[in-house]
Amino acid sequence: MKSLIYSLIRSYHLFRKHILHKDVQMFISPITVKHIERYRLAAEHIPPLSRVLDAACGSGYGSAFLGGCDYTGLDLDGAVLQYARQNYSGSFQKLPIQEAASLGTFDAIMSFETLEHLSNPEAGLSALVSALKPGGVLIMSFPLNHPDDIYHKTVFTPDSVTALVSNCVGNRTFEKKYYYQSKILIHELEQVLDESAQGTLTLVLKESL
Repeated sequence: MKSLIYSLIRSYHLFRKHILHKDVQMFISPITVKHIERYRLAAEHIPPLSRVLDAACGSGYGSAFLGGCDYTGLDLDGAVLQYARQNYSGSFQKLPIQEAASLGTFDAIMSFETLEHLSNPEAGLSALVSALKPGGVLIMSFPLNHPDDIYHKTVFTPDSVTALVSNCVGNRTFEKKYYYQSKILIHELEQVLDESAQGTLTLVLKESL
């Protein structure tokens, strides 16, 4: 009986592969790939064994890029947090970004495509800075010139991102690296962006001590 079942399953998968070509007819959202690319970039800037906060972690897959780190994800969506706990390692908390410091301080903080959703992005970023240990690294991304009156409450430009950071870091000094995504891959920003350019800006802030 088992051999018959195995033969049927095998025949089904061979049919899918060679007749329907279903093993290659897979479509991945470019948005998902862009998020993955940001986590890959973040992993290059976060030392092993760091205590890491992923603010607005979603389903938690960012933890897979940070093996060996003490990972904490926070989000407001209970359903995605339940999925994250079931599928990824780390601690997952239902908490607004403004209360990040209640979890302690972190060597590194990530927050991708988040602050544009807040009514007060300065309060959100200030809370993340407060939760960052001295000498830590803060990595964020912002959609540029992306009007979305359904989900976004702020439309960011390169200059407004710079102003936001300046207003929120206080007297702390950070080395800054800018990375720009016009399509999928992240490229280091080598020149000033046109204020009307669309894409995503990822900003890496490393505190100088």
